[in-house]
Amino acid sequence: MFKKRRGIHLPYNKQGLIHFICMNIKDMPIEVRQKIESLCVEIAGEDHKALYEVLTNDQKTVDRIAREHFINEKKLYIMRKDFYEAW
Repeated sequence: MFKKRRGIHLPYNKQGLIHFICMNIKDMPIEVRQKIESLCVEIAGEDHKALYEVLTNDQKTVDRIAREHFINEKKLYIMRKDFYEAW
């Protein structure tokens, strides 16, 4: 289920589009997968794997991903916001 994130300054439909593209990454064309991966690297640098997991894995919470990658949870939320707004 998708819920609009208030801190991300994009309309509901655009947020939803980005969310569902990311969550269905395995079904996306190679160009879209590469766009997601390169944007993660651009925004998160060495933490790009954690950001990628936040965007593409709805089976784990952001808190759990943060703990697994030894990164601050708030930093992940900020990077997710930056990702959406850069899209």
